Amino acid sequence: MLSLGMTLAVGGTAMAEQVSLTVDNSNMQVEGDLVSFDGTRYVVSIPNVGEVQIAADGAECSGPGCPALVFEEGAEVTLDALSGNSTVTGTMIDFADGVFLIQTVAAVMRVPADSVTCTGPGCPTLEVIMPASESQPEAVVAEETPPVRLSADLVMVGSDNVGEDLMPLVMEPLAELWGANVSDPIELPDDIAQYIFTPIGGGDPFVMEVESNDSEIGFDRLVEGTADIAMASGPPTQSQINALAAQGRGNLLDPSQEYIIGVDSVLMTVHNTNPVDALSRQQLVSIYTDQTRNWSQVGGPNLTIMPGARDGGSARRNFENWAFGQERDLSPGTFELDRGRDMRNFVQDNQGAIGYSISDNIGDTKPIDLILDCGVVTEATPFKSKAEEYLLGRRIRLYVDNQNPKPEVRQLVNFMISPAADEYVDESGYFSLGIIEDDRALARLTDAALIGQPTDIGRSVQREVATQLRGASRLSLTFRFPTDEFALDSKALRDLDRLVNYMARPENARREFIFVGFADSVGPYVYNIQLSRNRAEQVLQRARIHPNAGPLRGVNLSAVGLSEAAPVSCNDNAYGRSRNRRVEVWVR
Repeated sequence: MLSLGMTLAVGGTAMAEQVSLTVDNSNMQVEGDLVSFDGTRYVVSIPNVGEVQIAADGAECSGPGCPALVFEEGAEVTLDALSGNSTVTGTMIDFADGVFLIQTVAAVMRVPADSVTCTGPGCPTLEVIMPASESQPEAVVAEETPPVRLSADLVMVGSDNVGEDLMPLVMEPLAELWGANVSDPIELPDDIAQYIFTPIGGGDPFVMEVESNDSEIGFDRLVEGTADIAMASGPPTQSQINALAAQGRGNLLDPSQEYIIGVDSVLMTVHNTNPVDALSRQQLVSIYTDQTRNWSQVGGPNLTIMPGARDGGSARRNFENWAFGQERDLSPGTFELDRGRDMRNFVQDNQGAIGYSISDNIGDTKPIDLILDCGVVTEATPFKSKAEEYLLGRRIRLYVDNQNPKPEVRQLVNFMISPAADEYVDESGYFSLGIIEDDRALARLTDAALIGQPTDIGRSVQREVATQLRGASRLSLTFRFPTDEFALDSKALRDLDRLVNYMARPENARREFIFVGFADSVGPYVYNIQLSRNRAEQVLQRARIHPNAGPLRGVNLSAVGLSEAAPVSCNDNAYGRSRNRRVEVWVR
């Protein structure tokens, strides 16, 4: 048994390091260099005296040479109070700063070491230091044991990129929000990480578990009740929506349950020395079916093309559904890769490589533009990703049910959609919902007015754009709508909050904001003019009556409808039409 009523300094274990030993809590001190420690006695070399032996029992050690306290994490311990009136039994989680962290059957407990004695295999012991020799190591170090999975108070499951790249960045700000200190992640098998939040003012620790795997698994676990929050890079299936609703746990698409925390793009990437800047869908199909094998066939160098593809996941589904119209088997010439990081390294390391990576995984590779069948060019820029107009874009989401009583769940998701989280979303490699301006958008809009339209209509739209938007810049925030409707979805409602706050900034007080509505090509052109204007007016009016709209009384607001002109995607498929049913916000 090791009594921890005395203080044992935790220090290094190097030989010939200085120590100071206070014996039997008296004024007697021995100072010198530690020669060895066998668990029962110290051997200390004192200048001008020589080596002396000091019994470890009752001696307090301080200084860089002191042997360290080590413990077996996950092993059983029994803590008996020195007062004799209580006993705690459980497994050892941590021992730091003189405090035990113990997992009992009921809870995680913090117990000061100077109030108890410890028995059991998990108790801290002093690391043994023996004299160095050719046949004997300096120290006998306790064998590392695997960490123990704690009972979690909040469980997040789903997208590996959200769990591994974004969530670790927000643990410190969440700890500040909750008035706690947070531990380093406890890494467990199956891509599970646990974080222990210890309240600064005292109280029981709070354990958060983040399990990083796949969006589909996150939804399934939320439905079955073994996850509090699902992390996803895409929406739930209708069957998942129905399954949660059947339990009386709400609608996953309701704004109170769906939280859009950022956006992402599946970017086509090449080696950063490759001069090719853009490829069409047909060219990519030819590459991924082994018909085009050399970069010189698509305007590049005389170099063999090495196409890379993921062995599964949403990035592959996004690419294949766009390029081929369906998921498909890989061609024989395609290099199959397991994870996003493998794809990044593959393209970085091979001059002839091409692949697709989500924005937080592109590393030192070059994203390229995509040329759509209808002639629209979708640029690989942060602005286009924020505006959700790079072709292979995705929304990054968190989902909850409507029955979860844990206050930390709502606090977490509300933090993640707030501007306070933007810097962490951007740092992770995703694109936050923070608003940026593009002063080059007007030229692109003018050029796009001719796509898919008779020349006379295209020229008319160009003239209207020149009149209505002269000198204006476009904001990255874009509102999108269902077919033949102008209702706002969950992301649009929260985007409205951001837009009103942006418009109310003092530096924007004298600026003009122009809401520009668009439609897809379904229906008569004249009907779509009115529909697109109705959409613009809807967003404008929602901004005027917003609870935070007080400072906007002096701001000039106007609305324009441009029908189906100036598409940002092709109207020959459902996805492209969904991109074109939009309201853009311009400012000058």
